[in-house]
Amino acid sequence: MASTLGLMPTTYYEMGLMTAAESWRAIRTLRAEPHESLDHVLGTESARRREFHMALEQAQQQFAAAERIGYESRPLNLFYGLSQAGRAIAAGSHALGGNTGRQWQAMGHGLKYDVAIPRGVWGTPIRQDGGSRSLFATVSLVVDSPLDFKEVQFGAAVNQLLDYTMAFREPEEYARPITDVSVSIGNSLSFPVEIPVPMPWLEAGQPTPPADLRKFVAQYPALQELEIAVDADGNDRWNPTDGYFVALVNSPEQLKISRTGVRHYLEDDPRQPRHLQRTSYYRRVPVLLPRAGESAASLHPLMSWWTVLFALSMLARYAPSKWTETLALSEHRYASRIEFLLDSALDAVPELLWQALSEINEGSL
Repeated sequence: MASTLGLMPTTYYEMGLMTAAESWRAIRTLRAEPHESLDHVLGTESARRREFHMALEQAQQQFAAAERIGYESRPLNLFYGLSQAGRAIAAGSHALGGNTGRQWQAMGHGLKYDVAIPRGVWGTPIRQDGGSRSLFATVSLVVDSPLDFKEVQFGAAVNQLLDYTMAFREPEEYARPITDVSVSIGNSLSFPVEIPVPMPWLEAGQPTPPADLRKFVAQYPALQELEIAVDADGNDRWNPTDGYFVALVNSPEQLKISRTGVRHYLEDDPRQPRHLQRTSYYRRVPVLLPRAGESAASLHPLMSWWTVLFALSMLARYAPSKWTETLALSEHRYASRIEFLLDSALDAVPELLWQALSEINEGSL
């Protein structure tokens, strides 16, 4: 990212991103000037207000420290900074505490990663470990991220991160985020509406059997309720040269309006682009994410980062020798990619935190 790597933005995506400094400033402003809904939640218990502010202060300090130290120790600061921010999310959410029957205080990590990395870093799974009181489960509940995935390979979790997938392509062909799927609505929109859906794994010009197309669609919750458009002969409509297929949106109920995008419109503004139900928002960019593990849903982007940073922090803390080997550019084929993740997290995670905290501030989480 521009502020972390010292590079100018090179894509439209990068031009719309917030730097770490911008995200933390926005979070500090939110803390000082909370909306009525957040202020009410924090006012229900003095402990909630104290935890919300101190946890976010600690999170910001941990991320500031992470930026100043090397890759050898950075995962520790990043993960514990994210964990403290998670405690603030729990303290500020109206979905927890009070009469909800759910406690806002959390206990334990809620995840497990085998630092012996028996299948290598990428192939070793991150497993759920613990009940609904863990910090991972508590924050997942607030941001509506699934808790029934059981386990997800580290490599699969990494490939949910749009910053990463725009920079690297995995030979294992992990399912990746799909971008640029929206419906520009007009004054006289009628259904069904055809939308082109990119297939990020498709090599341009290569034939794709219909069975592969169906298998691809089944990986994405946002696509499962859509029909694949067919031609006059009943064949699936897809373009192997440009790498997309055509889907049908049959009713307005299959669409939603984003309030987290870069541009804001009135709800009835015909210029407002609609997105598919189950669209996620990664740093305010609409994306379609694949299912996580055994779940029928996809992880919230913040929780994808959570699993990745948890695994790296466990490896750095409890297996220093393996961590040293993992970071060696001369010995580990993924070393540069891990460096990229640890650089990207400095900007990406604070922006995702600000996104979640903004929704809490508005009373929607």
